[in-house]
Amino acid sequence: MVDLIICVGFFYIAHLFFTMSFSLHKVPFLDWTHSGGDISGMTDLSSRMSIASDNLRQTLPLFMTFAVLSVVMDVDNLMLAKTWFGIRIVYLIGAVINLYSIPLIRPAIWIPSIVVLVMMGLNLCTG
Repeated sequence: MVDLIICVGFFYIAHLFFTMSFSLHKVPFLDWTHSGGDISGMTDLSSRMSIASDNLRQTLPLFMTFAVLSVVMDVDNLMLAKTWFGIRIVYLIGAVINLYSIPLIRPAIWIPSIVVLVMMGLNLCTG
């Protein structure tokens, strides 16, 4: 589980750079380095990466809490944690290929990650 927590941390760090990386040819690097920079010229792909990053940030604190508690309480949530991570990777790929322009695809990928988090929490409660 500790290895997976580290992988998820690196996945989050990668997310932080995706938005900027896909627009460096349109928006100068200096504009990304301060809050007053003009990033309005970012690409559509960068906008989708930004939305995917925002979505990850909504559930990441809960996942990290459950994952660390699983280690501390010695509860086996590894398969659920791997499933959550896999769903998050699929969510990112969906954003890259613009899959979410199709109605109801986004919740079909996002809702299972919430269900997995609930299952992790229930496993911690029943310990």
